[in-house]
Amino acid sequence: MSTIKSLTLTAFRNYQSAVMNNIDSPFVILVGDNGAGKTNCLEALSLLSPGRGLRGARVLDIQSQTDKNPWAVSAQIRDNDGDITRLGVGRDPQRPDKKIIRADGTTLKNQNELGDILRTIWLTPQMDGLFMQGVSDRLRFFDRLVATYDAAHVGRLTRYEKATRQRLNILRDDTQIPDTVWLSALENIMAETSVAIAAGRVDMLGYLLESINSGDNANFPQSKITLKGDVENALNAQSALYVEDMVREKLQSMRNADGQTGRTNFGVGRTDMQVTYLDKNADAAQCSTGEQKALLTSIILAHARMVAARFGAPPLLLFDEVTAHFDAKRRDALFEVLNDLGGQIWMSGQDEYAFEAIANKRMLNVENNQLL
Repeated sequence: MSTIKSLTLTAFRNYQSAVMNNIDSPFVILVGDNGAGKTNCLEALSLLSPGRGLRGARVLDIQSQTDKNPWAVSAQIRDNDGDITRLGVGRDPQRPDKKIIRADGTTLKNQNELGDILRTIWLTPQMDGLFMQGVSDRLRFFDRLVATYDAAHVGRLTRYEKATRQRLNILRDDTQIPDTVWLSALENIMAETSVAIAAGRVDMLGYLLESINSGDNANFPQSKITLKGDVENALNAQSALYVEDMVREKLQSMRNADGQTGRTNFGVGRTDMQVTYLDKNADAAQCSTGEQKALLTSIILAHARMVAARFGAPPLLLFDEVTAHFDAKRRDALFEVLNDLGGQIWMSGQDEYAFEAIANKRMLNVENNQLL
């Protein structure tokens, strides 16, 4: 189990400087008005894991508007054995648009290494409409679940996306004849990484469905999750080598179409996550706002159980304004499930009385860009 023992923010969004020490409680509750900085604090924690955090923000966008020193987030992480790792992430002074990541004073070359130190998953109000949003939003959510289970997934996605951008740049350039040798090399990379990405998704989905089916569904709806993607579907029926060749040939045949549309019209970037509310046999997009929130929460809880089963401890959970849309019964049921799950949970809300049912907690008031 990884626990945040201390957290320090410097020039981070609305925080010029903030320090939290001796954080030993399993529940850490941030209470304050809208705009006080609760979500910023949770975002800082999310940046201690691979990726761009819960807002998906660029490095430059995180910088404080009143303090021009490079922003930084540092934390002491305590593991199951009680060992402490000092983890830090911040804006690179030498390359202002890039992050620099350090663990115990050593600069990490690959952000994927963060996933082996701290596994983190989150639920925010912006995700409430996930089932109504575009395919890319659902895919990012699902890939975050995969990455928390398998940190190497982030590297595969990065490699695929880089090759995809380079290929599209060539195809869209009508000032010169495309370099077919270079295009083939990029398509080889895309085909290889596509199979690895799809395989990681399919593998994680199987374990996630097992966790959903084995959980207590008395207070949260049971869901069925399916992946709608050509590469994932092909892997369920064919060998990886066959699928890799299929993807390569498909990409080559669609060069003209991709160049004209300016996007890759086939592949793992177009996969969709479909969720069905089993009790009602209804697509999640057709459910009420409260039902969608409950479905999303149940998926997060099932994922946390799955991670705990594999690694011996659940991920760090970040719940921003989690009590919205929940009545008192379901809210208290959530707290009970989280308490039984173990690990450390950070939550935010405007009303401290909404968290009365939580016994072992540390309550922090967020006010005037300070944590009190």
